[in-house]
Order: sequence, then C-alpha cells, then structure tokens
Amino acid sequence: MIRKEDLPLVVDESMNEVHFEEVEMINSFLGQLDEKADFDTLADSFEELLAHMQEHFAGEEKLMKESRFPSYRLHKGEHDKILNEARYIYMDWRTRKESEPLREYFEEDIAQWLDQHIKAMDIPMAQFLKDGVVQCSIR
Repeated sequence: MIRKEDLPLVVDESMNEVHFEEVEMINSFLGQLDEKADFDTLADSFEELLAHMQEHFAGEEKLMKESRFPSYRLHKGEHDKILNEARYIYMDWRTRKESEPLREYFEEDIAQWLDQHIKAMDIPMAQFLKDGVVQCSIR
C-alpha cells in the first residue's frame, strides 16, 4: 500500500488531489489482489488506472505546453516511460496471470517512481505555473 500522507505535495491542491486519486486506485487494486479478486475485476481496475494515468499526464502536459515550461520534453518523457511500462506490465499479467510480479511493480516500482517524479518533476512544474500565474487545474 502507498500511504497518501507519504506523498510529497506540490503548491497546487488540484494536482495533489489527482495524485491522491491515483494512490487510492492503486491501493484499491492492491486490495483486490489481496482478496484474490477474479481476473475480470482486476483487469477492469487496472484499465481504469491506466486511463486515469493517461488523463492525468495529458492534463499536465497541456499545461506545460501552454505555459512553455522549459522541461516539458523531459517531463513528458517520464510520463511516456512509466505509462508504457505500466501497459507492458498489464499485458504481461494478462498473458501470465501471475499476481505477485504485479504487486511488486505497484508496491515498489510505482511507489518509488511516484515519489521521485513528484519531487523532481511535478514540484518544479507546479511552482513554475504558480509563478507564471497559470491555472493549475489538470482536469
């Protein structure tokens, strides 16, 4: 499980809320793994998480483009990398139907990536947007 209170915060509350939503979805998915939910339930939850991630990243990328954020390409590259990795993990899980690697991916890789990404990418971006008086709503 990923604890919301362990997430670094950015200067914009709407961005924090999107991060919290994603953590709730991840934790819900991990709970379903614990409960040994059926394949279709897990697949639906994973697909919802992927869609949320894609929407989250697209919202941030739109703001970065509009504000001419200097690190746009680097930030977008990180989004693309983790989204492609998550899609690969999803397809591998659908093929192998092994839940332990899935659990490890979320509890270790995603948890660490999220913490580092917020600190290194989202905090500076949110501050740049705030300083430029750009509305940060990524919805």
